Amino acid sequence: MKNGHLERLEVRLKTLAPVYIGSSESLTKKEYILDRGTGKIHIPDLGKLTGYLSKRSLVKSFENYLLQERNSDLYSFLKRNNIGIKDYDHFVSYSLDAGEAYTQDKFRGLLMFVKGPDGLPYIPGSSLKGALRTAIAAYTVKNGNYQNNIEEIERGVETRRNSKHYMSNASKHLESKIFRKLNIEDKRDPRKIKWYDMINDFMRGISISDSLPIHHDNLIVCGKYDRMPDGSVNILNIYRECLSPGTVTKFTLTLDKTVLSKAGIDLDYIKKSLKYFVNAQDELFNRYFPGFNNDADEETKEEATVILGGGAGYQSKTIVYPLFPDRQRALRVVGTMMTKQFPRHKHEADIHKHKVSPHTLKTTMYKGKYYVMGRCKLEFIN
Repeated sequence: MKNGHLERLEVRLKTLAPVYIGSSESLTKKEYILDRGTGKIHIPDLGKLTGYLSKRSLVKSFENYLLQERNSDLYSFLKRNNIGIKDYDHFVSYSLDAGEAYTQDKFRGLLMFVKGPDGLPYIPGSSLKGALRTAIAAYTVKNGNYQNNIEEIERGVETRRNSKHYMSNASKHLESKIFRKLNIEDKRDPRKIKWYDMINDFMRGISISDSLPIHHDNLIVCGKYDRMPDGSVNILNIYRECLSPGTVTKFTLTLDKTVLSKAGIDLDYIKKSLKYFVNAQDELFNRYFPGFNNDADEETKEEATVILGGGAGYQSKTIVYPLFPDRQRALRVVGTMMTKQFPRHKHEADIHKHKVSPHTLKTTMYKGKYYVMGRCKLEFIN
């Protein structure tokens, strides 16, 4: 819908792989009910659970369990007190598929997906806008002249001891050149507003609402499977509440054409940026990890137009690989930076042995298939 200088569109998002957007909340094994027999996790409402236990005269016993018992989980406590699945309706908020997690002996904590005041999961508009910003930056650099900034980053990372600090400063420099293009100034005092101030950032011309609420039925539990260049997989004891593949939700996107036109940005530019960045990740990073017969990635990557959420890996949040016209230069910069920042993680082998840095591909497993985290498809509906 067009309203003068504003253009509003409906954005339809479909997850092609598990997506995790954390709420900073985590549950211990004493705060969720893991039924290994059914492969389900039940999330209780603590107030309702306490009320139900009070009716059964079990509050004191529950307090002792919380304070003293180390190895027991909530499922075991309830079972010992003859509280079974037939009673869960009294205090369970929602249930979700435990995925592969229920087969893992080390499964303990659960990182929770962000939820709104109504208790339903949703995707914050800021998460989607952040993904758009990264993609636009990569595409803009590809089609512009930023050679001086590229050389500054390369020089700094290779010569400075604290490459992380230097990379941050150099990246801010580059970010300003990419996004601060509105040329807004205070004519009464030209020194008051600088070209690199936030007011000149053209991304202010893009507004994205939070998504519509998503039903609990779309939540699953996913583990962290780090794939190595030699084909091995390191299963970490980290489990997240994620949106399942095939989840659909909607946003409202508002484009301020007056603002964006000053930077040469329109809807077509945004679409091209998204597809370019996803393809660049596959070409410059993902393909350096061997494929498996049970990969879902090949089935989904052609449709993907955005990588969203946490746990998707370094390459999904940065533009270092597409920044350099020569991949070897990009690899050298990333490998050098990783070696300096994480000296115990053996990144010194990334450049010459692994041919990729960092040397892990962030995947998960769901229903017997491996997925690269965060792949989604966006559709823009006028």
